[in-house]
Amino acid sequence: MLLELLRDPQIPLRPPKPPWGPSKAPGEPPNPSGPPKSPQNPHSRDPPKLPWGPPKPPKTPQMIFPELFLTEHAHVRMLRVLLELFYQPMLREGFFDEQELSNIFPSLEDLVEVHSEVEMGGLRMEMGGLRVEIGGSQFEGTEGSWFQKISARFCSRQSFALEQLKAKQRKDTRFNQFIQEAESRPRCRRLQLKDIIPTEMQRLTKYPLLLLSITKCTEAAAERAKVEQAAECCRQILNHVNQEVRDMENLMVGP
Repeated sequence: MLLELLRDPQIPLRPPKPPWGPSKAPGEPPNPSGPPKSPQNPHSRDPPKLPWGPPKPPKTPQMIFPELFLTEHAHVRMLRVLLELFYQPMLREGFFDEQELSNIFPSLEDLVEVHSEVEMGGLRMEMGGLRVEIGGSQFEGTEGSWFQKISARFCSRQSFALEQLKAKQRKDTRFNQFIQEAESRPRCRRLQLKDIIPTEMQRLTKYPLLLLSITKCTEAAAERAKVEQAAECCRQILNHVNQEVRDMENLMVGP
């Protein structure tokens, strides 16, 4: 039968199927070669993607430790900007005397020193690699009390400092020019002085959150207890500083 079909020209052969989908009716444009295009992207021949991606892997201590110490390093850098580009030149140029600056930027040099110790206190080189240790030594006991005292002193004067500097800029053209030139330095990273002063208070709010993230991925009970203790000390310091800020603001407003 097959040979007869091939030999007999009167019996039409079935036309071959197009490689993709049914053939078009006469007059319609032919199908493009290739598989159907995705409805989400008419120019793509890939299958449509799901609206959600693969789940993100949970953070590990190796991911959070660098975040903690890199952000601490960035904070120390901004405190040094405040000290070296604003505080010291203001004193040197005679815009304020030392007593006035101690009221505007109280304990600034002490804060730079303490935060530098926090930055380096948890890092230790061991067996050629970097080992990170978290403890509450900088946040409890004598060191913690000193940290709490100077942080509260600086943060509670924040509103006062901003008002004094703003008033000085309005009255003193030379001082206003000095501030603008200092803020244009690359070390300020496009931040104004009014944005740099609050960074200490902002940093204090981050400590409990960062330490809590570390406790969630610390398996060893002893290490987790140390981090939890450090987080609790940071919360107590933050609460104390917040209260000092409120008390100072009430004094500035008056009865």
